Amino acid sequence: MCGRFILKSAWSEIYDMFNLILPEDVKRNVPARYNIAPTTDVLYVIEQEGARHLAQGRWWLVPHWAKDLQNKYPMFNARSEEAHAKPSFRHALKYRRCLIPADGYYEWTTNKSDKKKDPHVLHLPDFKPFAFAGLSAYNATLDIHSCSILTAPAIDEIKSIHHRMPVILKPSAFDAWLDQKTGVDEARGLLSEHLDSELISYRVDRAVGNARATGPHLIDPAEEEIGTLF
Repeated sequence: MCGRFILKSAWSEIYDMFNLILPEDVKRNVPARYNIAPTTDVLYVIEQEGARHLAQGRWWLVPHWAKDLQNKYPMFNARSEEAHAKPSFRHALKYRRCLIPADGYYEWTTNKSDKKKDPHVLHLPDFKPFAFAGLSAYNATLDIHSCSILTAPAIDEIKSIHHRMPVILKPSAFDAWLDQKTGVDEARGLLSEHLDSELISYRVDRAVGNARATGPHLIDPAEEEIGTLF
């Protein structure tokens, strides 16, 4: 599961990561976001007609055939091992794969002392930006662009925090993942080309549990973690 993530990289870093062309009239940075929650708009990269585009849409997939918005079933994550067989995701997996830029994400564990949830931030060394493997959709009836993050069973390094993980693709897999000529079976195979084993994690303050909370302090180590990071 991935229910909150971070994107604080500059606009130019995002363009560089995906080999996009930075428009001359773009002179601003993407506003840093430290607590991105489902149903809010996020950036994602998609390939159409052989060219990569930086798009923006709702982080909660709205299938192209949906007649209205629904929040009953969580659509901000898609299980990679099931997406090809699910009506909500199979069209997106075949035709609208995307990459969702991020700098880190949060997971929660249960505190043994008070039974409350403790958040942990997971990120690459030096908070290097990365990309989640994602699925996107455009619903013409509702005129909504949207996306979802693919997840997989957690590798050993992450299991102590959560039994599932978002798939962080290696840059070497970007081209094939976005290419619409890549078949579903081949695309599913690319999901094993991930960077999740390189992640660093540490506990942060519970303030991040409030979806309205924001600011760089959210990724500061919890007081008990200071001096123990590796």
